[in-house]
Amino acid sequence: MTQLTAPPEAVDGAQLSKLSVSIRGKLQFMDYLVRAAVADVERFQDEPDPGTRIFIKQLVEMHTANLRQESQNLRAIADLCNMLDAMVQTPQEQPYSSGDPS
Repeated sequence: MTQLTAPPEAVDGAQLSKLSVSIRGKLQFMDYLVRAAVADVERFQDEPDPGTRIFIKQLVEMHTANLRQESQNLRAIADLCNMLDAMVQTPQEQPYSSGDPS
């Protein structure tokens, strides 16, 4: 059974912890890539030397390529949301036979 189709009782703390750590790592890496790309663009704009500008441009292209790749790999967030939803689901309550809840 996959994580997405597993009943709530099959989802344990270890799975949740592993997925959470993975997501936090991906988000931290993406944060680094965004900051690096923005800083390098600022350096590129201020750099007068053509050779250095070429090097900085390549850095920006590398950061943006990695950022695009990482953004495509964020299916783990959907998996985490599904897992968390499954963990808080309760079985359907049975309707009262007489219609009176007391």
